Amino acid sequence: MVTAPPRPAPARPVPPRRGPRWNPRGLAWKPAAVGMFLAVSIVGASVSYDGVLRGWAWLYPIVVVVFATAAAIAVGRLARLPVVVPSAVGLVVWAFSLTFMFLRDTALLGVIPTAHTLEAAREALDEAWNTVAYEAVPAGPNVGVVALLAGALGLTAIVGEAIAVPCRLPAIAGVAPLSVLAVPALLKPSGPGAWGFAAAAAAYLAALAVARADGASDRTSRERRAGSPEPGLAPAPFRARRAGSAVSPTGVVAIVAAIVAGSLVLPVLIPGFERGAFPEGSRLKYFGQNVGLNPFISLGSDLRSAQGVGIIRYATDSTKPVYLQTVTVDSFDGTTWGPDNRDDTRQGNLTAITPGTAQTAPLVTTTTVISTGSFTSPYLPTPYAPASITGVRGHFGWDPLNLSLKGEPGASLDQDYVVRSVMPDVTPDVLDKARSSARGIGRENGIVPSAIPSLVRTTAETVTKGAASQYAKAIALQTYLRTFTYSEQAPVNEGYDGTGMDVLEKFLEKKSGYCIHFSAAMAVMARLVGIPSRIAVGFAPGHPTGGSVAVSGVGVLPEFEVDARDAHAWPELYFEGLGWIPFEPTPSRGVLPAYAQTDSPSGGSTNLDNLNDGLRPSVGPTPASSPSAAPAPQVAAPGEAPWEPAAALAAGVLALAALLVLPAAVRAAQRRRRLAQGVDGAWEELEAIGLDHGIPPSPSDTPRAYAGRLAAWEADDGGTVHEALATLTREYERHEYGRPGYRADEDAARAAISTLSRASRAASSPAARARIAALPPSAFARPRNALGRASQRARRALRELAARGGRLWRGLRNRPHR
Repeated sequence: MVTAPPRPAPARPVPPRRGPRWNPRGLAWKPAAVGMFLAVSIVGASVSYDGVLRGWAWLYPIVVVVFATAAAIAVGRLARLPVVVPSAVGLVVWAFSLTFMFLRDTALLGVIPTAHTLEAAREALDEAWNTVAYEAVPAGPNVGVVALLAGALGLTAIVGEAIAVPCRLPAIAGVAPLSVLAVPALLKPSGPGAWGFAAAAAAYLAALAVARADGASDRTSRERRAGSPEPGLAPAPFRARRAGSAVSPTGVVAIVAAIVAGSLVLPVLIPGFERGAFPEGSRLKYFGQNVGLNPFISLGSDLRSAQGVGIIRYATDSTKPVYLQTVTVDSFDGTTWGPDNRDDTRQGNLTAITPGTAQTAPLVTTTTVISTGSFTSPYLPTPYAPASITGVRGHFGWDPLNLSLKGEPGASLDQDYVVRSVMPDVTPDVLDKARSSARGIGRENGIVPSAIPSLVRTTAETVTKGAASQYAKAIALQTYLRTFTYSEQAPVNEGYDGTGMDVLEKFLEKKSGYCIHFSAAMAVMARLVGIPSRIAVGFAPGHPTGGSVAVSGVGVLPEFEVDARDAHAWPELYFEGLGWIPFEPTPSRGVLPAYAQTDSPSGGSTNLDNLNDGLRPSVGPTPASSPSAAPAPQVAAPGEAPWEPAAALAAGVLALAALLVLPAAVRAAQRRRRLAQGVDGAWEELEAIGLDHGIPPSPSDTPRAYAGRLAAWEADDGGTVHEALATLTREYERHEYGRPGYRADEDAARAAISTLSRASRAASSPAARARIAALPPSAFARPRNALGRASQRARRALRELAARGGRLWRGLRNRPHR
C-alpha cells in the first residue's frame, strides 16, 4: 500500500508590504541647522548697518528675505534632496520673497514675477545705484537700496550655505558674515559695532560646532556599515568618545580666547573696526569725488583728504570773496540735517531765476564763469543768489525756495557755464533794522527739534542775552563760536563727529570741531532765539591760478580754483526784505563778511588776497582769535600720538611676516595631523612629500607603483630609501587590503616617513628646498581637491536629477489612458 505524500498546507497569504514609516531621525537635521545658523549670522551682522542706513525700517525686509531663503534650503537638506536642488529651491524662494516684499503690486499673486515686475526691478536698481553713487551715509532707506541690500544678503546666505554644506568647508563659509561686516567697517564712523560682530560670531561658531558634529556622526555611521574602521581613523573606543562631542572643552577655550584676542587686536590692526575706515561723511561709493544727495554729511572726509579732487575753476568780476554754493540744508529732525526733496516743484527756465522773497536793499550784480571739470554731483555750484545761468548742458531745475540747481546724478561733470548772481548790498545798520520772520520762506527753516539738550538752549540764551535786535543776536552767536578751536581730527578722535543734538552738545563742551559743527551750532541756536536759519554747503573762496578768462561784454577776469579740500559749510540767516544772509562762525576758514565783523578789519579783502590758504588740511588745530571777545578756554584736538606711526609700521611688518610664514605653518600642521592618523595618514603624507618635490601621485598608481617612482630619491647610502619605501608600502597594503583586525606598525610607518622626508630634501637643489619651504604645493592641494570633489558631487547630482526626470516623463508618457 502506497501512502500518498501529505498535501502541503496552503500558504498563508503574505500581507502587503507597507512603506517605511516616517522617522524624524532619518532627516538631515544637522546640515539644515548649519544653513540656518549661517543665516542667523548674516542677519546678526546686518544689525551693524545701523548708521549706514537711517532708522530701522530696513531691517524687517532683510530678515524676511534671508530667513525665507535659508528655510527653503533647510527643508531641502532635511529631505535629503540631491545636493544642488536645495540651493536651486532657495534661489527661487529668494526671488519670490524679494518680489513679495518690494514688488508685489506688479507680480502675479503677489509673488510670481511678471514683465512689469522686471521693469519695476530695473527702476528700483536705478534708484539704488543713485543712492550708492551719490548719497553719503547715513543714507535714506529708499525701496531701491533696501531691496538691493536684502537681495545681496539673501544671495550671501545661499553662497555661504553652499560652501558650508555641499562643499563641506564650513570654516571658509565665514566669509559670508565677514563680507556683511566689511561694509559698515568701511563706511560707518563707529565701525561695525560690538553687537553686530558678536551676533555674527556667535551664530557662525554655532554653525561650525554643528558641522563638526555632523562630520563625526557621518564617520561613525560609515564605520558601522562597513564593519571596520574607516581609513585614517583612531581605534574604535577612542573614536566613539570623539564622535559624541562636536567640540572638546579645550577647543571651546581656544575659540573663546581667539575671540577675545581678536576683539582686542582688530581695533588696533584694522582701520575702521572701531571708528570706521572712512569717518564722518563716508560715501557708499567712496572712490572718486562727489557732493552727494546730502553733501553736508560728506564734508568731514573731504576736509581730511590729503588730495584735492574734483577741481573747479571759476573767474569772477566780484570784488568780494566768492563762495560757490551747491545746495542748502534746511531740514533738521534732531538727528541729521538734510535737504528737502522738492524735485516736483523745481522749475526749468534757468534764464529767469527769481527768489520768492522781496528785496528792499540795493542789489549788486556779479558775473562768474565756472568750469566744473571732474566735479561730480547732481547739484550745480553757483555763487548765491543766481539770477540766470547760460551754457549748461542737460536738464537742470531750480528750487524756488533755496535757488539750488539740481539735475540727473552726476550731471555737473565737465560743465562750462556763466552765472549772473544778485545779492543785496547790506551793512550793519541795514541788518540791525531788519526783522527776522518766516514770511516768504519754508516753515522748515524755523522748526526747532524736540528734546533740545539743556546745554544748547542755555548757551543760546546766555550768549544772546542783552542783544537788542535779531542782527545783534546773530553777531553774538558768531562771535562766541569763533572763540572755539578749529580741528578736523578732534571730533573723530573723541567720538562726536556728526550733526545730531548729542553731537552738538558735545561740541559745545569740547569747543573744538570743523565747519559742520560750527554751522550746525549757529543754525540751531539761531532758531532757538527766533531767527530762521539754514546751512549752505559748497566751497569757500578759491585760490588764484594766475590765469585769466575773457568774458564777452564783461572783460578779462582773474581765475581761481577750488577742490574737495575747500569744501565748506556756513549758516545763512533770514532777514525780511534782505533775504538769506551768510555768516561765518568757523574760525580761520572762509572769509568774515564786512557786515559781520565786530572790529575794524586789518585791510581790504578780495579773492586775490588768497585768504583761504588755511582751508588746506593742517596737522594740528588752529586756534582762533577774535578782537572783540575775551579769550575762551581752548580745547586742543588730540593729535596723533608719537608711537602710532611706529605701531602701525610694526603691525604691518608683523602682518607681512605672518603672511610669508603662513603656507609653511599650514604644511607643518598638516604633517602633524597626518602622522597622528596612523598608516593612512602616513601614506597621505608620503603623497604630499612627493607633490612638494615634483612627483605627484597619479590616479592609476598602485601603492607599489608610486613607491617605485619615489625610489629616484635613492642615494649611495646603503639602500635606506628603498627599505623605508618597502616598509611603508607593506604596512599600508596590509592595512588596506589585509585581513580584518590587522594592526599596522604605525611607529615603523612614521620612521619611514622621516627617512623619506630627509632623502627628498637631499635629492633637491638648494633653490628647490627654499621654494618648497616657503610655498609648499601640498599646502594648497586640499582646497583644490575639496572643490574638485564638490564639483564631481554636483555633476553626479545633476545627472541623477536628469535621470529621475527622464524616468518620471517616461512613466507619465506610458501611462495607459482611461
